[in-house]
Amino acid sequence: MNNSTFDLSGLNGSNGFVINGIGTYDYSGSSVSNAGDINGDGIEDIIIAANPNIFPEDSLGKSYVLFGSSNNFASSFDLATLDGSNGFVINGINATVGPKFVVSNAGDINGDDLDDLIIGASYAETESGRSYVVFGSDNGFASSLDLATLNGSNGFALNGINFGDRSGYSVSNAGDVNGDGIEDIIIGASSASPNRDPFNIFDLNVYSGQSYVVFGRNTGFDSNVDLATLDGSNGFALNGIDAQEQSGRSVSSAGDINGDGFDDIIIGAPFANVSADELSTGKSYVVFGSNNAFASSLDLSTLDGNNGFTINGANAADRSGFSVSNAGDVNGDGLDDIIIGARYASPNGNAYAGASYVVFGSNSGFSRNFDLSTLDGTNGFAINGIDAGDFTGDSVSNAGDVNADGIDDIIIGASVANDNVGESYVVFGSTNGFASSLDLSALDGNNGFILKGIDPVDQLGNSVSSAGDFNADGIDDFIIAASTADPNGNVGAGESYLVFGSDSIIGNNDITELYRFRNTSFGTGTYLFVGEQERDAILANPDFNQTFVLEGDGNPAFKASAVPGDDLLPFFRLQSLAVPGTFLFVSTDEYNGIFAEGSAQREQWEKEGLDQAGVDIPEFYLFGAGTGKGIPFNRFQNNDNNTFLFAGSDSSTGLSETDFINNDPNLSAVFNDQGIAFESLL
Repeated sequence: MNNSTFDLSGLNGSNGFVINGIGTYDYSGSSVSNAGDINGDGIEDIIIAANPNIFPEDSLGKSYVLFGSSNNFASSFDLATLDGSNGFVINGINATVGPKFVVSNAGDINGDDLDDLIIGASYAETESGRSYVVFGSDNGFASSLDLATLNGSNGFALNGINFGDRSGYSVSNAGDVNGDGIEDIIIGASSASPNRDPFNIFDLNVYSGQSYVVFGRNTGFDSNVDLATLDGSNGFALNGIDAQEQSGRSVSSAGDINGDGFDDIIIGAPFANVSADELSTGKSYVVFGSNNAFASSLDLSTLDGNNGFTINGANAADRSGFSVSNAGDVNGDGLDDIIIGARYASPNGNAYAGASYVVFGSNSGFSRNFDLSTLDGTNGFAINGIDAGDFTGDSVSNAGDVNADGIDDIIIGASVANDNVGESYVVFGSTNGFASSLDLSALDGNNGFILKGIDPVDQLGNSVSSAGDFNADGIDDFIIAASTADPNGNVGAGESYLVFGSDSIIGNNDITELYRFRNTSFGTGTYLFVGEQERDAILANPDFNQTFVLEGDGNPAFKASAVPGDDLLPFFRLQSLAVPGTFLFVSTDEYNGIFAEGSAQREQWEKEGLDQAGVDIPEFYLFGAGTGKGIPFNRFQNNDNNTFLFAGSDSSTGLSETDFINNDPNLSAVFNDQGIAFESLL
């Protein structure tokens, strides 16, 4: 078993780094995303939005692009240091009350072989909303770019249609929806009312929501594109169905979920009702890409399994579709999958713990409706939040292949978990199949891991995303935001954490393999357990290697953690003062008993792990006896010389060493079985 928690406070530049916001209440990290390779250096970049203090009139909102690099990183990066060589700032235009920016990779929308960005500003222009595409360039960037300067050559604006539509509430790369070889974008306008009669003030068919696919092209763009002019040749609108369902609150590429070679899209409608009795169950709509012509608009009510399908939430009030994303290929079958967040779901009786749902792609077709309640492991699986009020599924995303096993992984945010400290969860993809559901509490380092926020009210996980391969080591990285964190004493400035992928991303760096040496000076022996570095030192030193013999054919005796963790007990190494070269390994209770005031053993043992401050550092960490989380190891006392041996009790591959000792009359006469001392990590 690997350690199941990644400690973000341990980011040191080699495993990732923290990105600090600048000013008080900037809320940097309100939205984060992979940016593709916007500067054309062959390394992927990231973008971070800051929705600053709503009180100053000049708070325009900013976004920050950080360039990826193969050079070393420090443990932290201040956004104030962006200078054009390491990234740049994108300045907003109009001060408005309310959220300013959401951000996403836009793919290569203008066909110049450089990735572009899209920024949504849903409260712009009297809340009709506006989105901005910034083109990538290999000619370099200044330290800042004003969105007001977009002129068609460096990017363009996309204008919402009606007052209050809030277009740009969600934005995303859409992949290549129309199959022309150029990537497209999708924009959500969750407060649009496409089915309402504008001339009838009594028509309450409002806020059904609308989304817009804008086709990429290599023939150039004007400085402004009005979404009202989409006519099927340059893109199309997607109309929500029922009043108040707010379709377009979340939008994303779905990858190629039906395996026809065209990219598909997914649109979340978290307030949709599956039936009159199932209010705010939430729906998500998958629209298939095609090289057939599109009309100027598509009513989501017409999805029939051939042009797309509807995904119905599992339970009333779940609000599935609160977040949606492409999930990559989680099950390794060669087809893209999707993930849907249901922030208000109550799995396992835990009110509002939240849930997320992975739906597997299929090339055998989809019916018109797909119910998330029917996920059974073969067509997808549910991911259940841990505690009541966690609201897991705040944000969901493909994480790329962060553990380098060749299969895509996913990441899920729960920003109010642990009393608003926040948590995020990486779930590893697998070709070994999934059960119908996975409890996030069961993440153990082998199937995924937990990332916990650092400080109170950080709200880690309000936004999560793949970061691509930001450090150019060939392994995908990911980014998690904590937009209300207080870096450098700046309240609410926000932080983002970029975590580098690795084939030992979790646990393996913290797992130590322990080797057993027998001291041959004592007949039946005394035993020493050491890590790889000390093992090599013993074997290389002639003063030691003639006395201490490595047992087990050189294989590790057991595994332990080098760092603390859930349910792990510290074990300390003591050396006998009466018989130097004999060792005892004890956990806290026995350790305290040995060194208690007045203890007869206090002068018999020497602490082996003292640091410069005189603090005894545990040698390793193991599960306690009876936890059922590892392999039991019994402790034997040598009756001849009062030395100790640990022997495994795992009999899955034959007679265990514990049984072998106890069943041998010669050994059992010498070694007294004191019972299970600990459980080693698997």
